[in-house]
Amino acid sequence: MSKAKKADTDQRQFWQMVLETFKSSGLSVRKFCQQEGLTEASFYSWRKRLSDPQKLGPGKEPPRPDSFIQVSMPTAKPIVLELILASGYTLRIPSDINREFLTHVLTTMKQVKLC
Repeated sequence: MSKAKKADTDQRQFWQMVLETFKSSGLSVRKFCQQEGLTEASFYSWRKRLSDPQKLGPGKEPPRPDSFIQVSMPTAKPIVLELILASGYTLRIPSDINREFLTHVLTTMKQVKLC
């Protein structure tokens, strides 16, 4: 998969998670975006993009409501660096992290404006 496709997939997964979190939050869009450090314009743009199959582009399928994002459970490893994001989330980086993986994570976070 090309880097551009991977970045687009990562963004789609991120915004699907954001929209699911919003639905269960009980907050207004404005309050939710302020709490999560998101812009309302991005929120509305992605909500429309993910709900309108024609905006997906040729050959792309709309997200299924029952789709999951695979995550792995952390193991007990010493934390060397802890980043507290404006959204309130904390990113804990262990000492033995693969540099390429960390670079990919930070690049993705920057693209979706988490840092």
